[in-house]
Amino acid sequence: MKNIFKFIVVLTASLCGYANAQNNLALNYQVTKELNHFAYIKIKVTDKYLRTDYVLPNKTFTEMTIKDDGQYILDHQKNIAYRLDYSVNKEGGDKALTDMMKYAPGFTKEQIYEMSLDPKNDPNNYIAYEKEGENLFIGYFDDEKVQTVKTSSFPSQFLSSAEYTWLLKRAREDTYFGKTFVGFLDVPLIDFMRKFKYETNQIPTEISLHDEGKAVFLKTVSNSEIDEGELKIEPKFMIKDITHVSIQFLKNLESIAREQGVIE
Repeated sequence: MKNIFKFIVVLTASLCGYANAQNNLALNYQVTKELNHFAYIKIKVTDKYLRTDYVLPNKTFTEMTIKDDGQYILDHQKNIAYRLDYSVNKEGGDKALTDMMKYAPGFTKEQIYEMSLDPKNDPNNYIAYEKEGENLFIGYFDDEKVQTVKTSSFPSQFLSSAEYTWLLKRAREDTYFGKTFVGFLDVPLIDFMRKFKYETNQIPTEISLHDEGKAVFLKTVSNSEIDEGELKIEPKFMIKDITHVSIQFLKNLESIAREQGVIE
């Protein structure tokens, strides 16, 4: 990955409500590069927050969503929190889905959205997994081996089946927001788990990314209550809203694509 800090913005829609139960999960990962320690990834999930901290030796970045508020990228070096507004993106996402219904008669918004979440419907990025043995999957992109994924079956030392089901539910809910993430990995871990669920119900515990020379190891999981102070954006951060800039950026890309005949 050339730039550790890059934005990938995909405007999506929020289509359903949220549970009221109070749940907490904290997942801790270690990342190695060429067999040497590279970073820690800390994911903290509650019913309101989904926060991922990338802790490198001399840099820290955070990506997080707050329900019914928005999605944020925190640059800890500059004390800036870049924000995508949830309500604006939801409005745009709903309109996009309504427009798509014209070309997919007989399908509801929810059905179209579900199809958009299935990684098989994104051929430009789809990784096909083949089971190579017990708790082992190999990922291929254009017939090239790009990933090796080790998994854990239930009962697992890390999570109960119910906890993992809730985590995947939160991962799915996270797609309803305007999507921004730190380009530390090709796919954020929470989204990786959501997509990997289409292959197996097992938990990915070790992910080798061959083209990046990185490996991600799940070290610990805790279901203890998380203090909201660990999740909130600290007062020292200046919040910079990039919602409309991001929308205009996508519109510019669309215009270029139309001019070049990529889309009609």
